[in-house]
Amino acid sequence: MLQNRKPEGFSQITIYIRAFTAIAYIVMGIYVFMKRTLLPVSDGVAMIMSILIIVYGIFRGWGAYNAYKSNL
Repeated sequence: MLQNRKPEGFSQITIYIRAFTAIAYIVMGIYVFMKRTLLPVSDGVAMIMSILIIVYGIFRGWGAYNAYKSNL
């Protein structure tokens, strides 16, 4: 019956780690978008990479939200 137990204490920290990771990806994508000269590639490639990083951060955030919602 261990499958039916809700996480308690230390095991709940994974939800916060997922949320922090999602926020970090979104912030990193915004930073790269604003400072396109940071990367040694053309501006177009840097913009596409930053948009992909932001979208991936949103995807990670959605996964963190689903994990949080399923643990309620």
